[in-house]
Amino acid sequence: MDFTRSVVREFETAEKAVLHLEARSGTVTVEAHGHQKVVVEAIVHVWSDAASEADEAIALVDRGMSQDEQQRVIVRAPSLPQSEGWSFWGKRGARVDYNVLVPVRTAVRVLSRSGRVGIARTEGRVHVESGSGRIALEEITGEVAVVSRSGGVSIARIIGDVTAEGRSGKMEVRDITGKLTLQCRSGGIDVRDVTGDMEIRGHTGTVSIENAHGGIFARAHTGVVRYRGRIEGDTALSAHTGSIMLAIDPAQGFFLDAESDTGTVRSDLPPRRASAAPSEGPAYKVRLRTHTGSIRITRL
Repeated sequence: MDFTRSVVREFETAEKAVLHLEARSGTVTVEAHGHQKVVVEAIVHVWSDAASEADEAIALVDRGMSQDEQQRVIVRAPSLPQSEGWSFWGKRGARVDYNVLVPVRTAVRVLSRSGRVGIARTEGRVHVESGSGRIALEEITGEVAVVSRSGGVSIARIIGDVTAEGRSGKMEVRDITGKLTLQCRSGGIDVRDVTGDMEIRGHTGTVSIENAHGGIFARAHTGVVRYRGRIEGDTALSAHTGSIMLAIDPAQGFFLDAESDTGTVRSDLPPRRASAAPSEGPAYKVRLRTHTGSIRITRL
């Protein structure tokens, strides 16, 4: 049978707070509210033949929440009993879901072994590490750091520098005001509307970038590299095995250096001498390199 128990704890804090949460199995959501306190709701799901095991589990979860003298709220999911129950889909064990409300100016650190993690509308540094499960961050003012071993990553509307590393899963990044650094071993990378410089490294999967408002360094070992938008900083796109596709404004002046070891280089743009480049604004350098694959340059 599926037994569910819940507990709610409130911790009074100052305007600035710190949340440190360690989860084992289950979803984690953190969202800002307009009060100077941290409210933690923990929901325990236990598959067992005995209701007493659920009662024992929620007591352990309650004891795993505390506050130290520095106004830091610490939440650690306990190791729950390993007895398991059966459902229609097979054998299932226990999990703990956490729903947390925090003051707006809260620094958040979440370490999750398995389960979805979502953080929204906070103003402070955010650090997330996940073993397995999707990560979704949005409307955050502050530096963001993400490490995902398995699962998709979605990051949107961030005011601050963003650093993200993914081992397996698609990475989607939107509306970043700050510097962006991404690395993905297996999975596609999709980036749009970044104000600062960006450095993107993909191993296996397509790298797609649109509307960069700074310098770009993007590399894929196996996969296509695409950029669509104006050139607003020095740009270097490279692929070992894969094509490069560049769609840009033909009226914009820049210096182009494109070369493929094994493949064609085609451009729909008319050649222009350096002396004919527009005098307004800097003329950035665009460097395109691929070992095995074609290079195609088109108009927006």
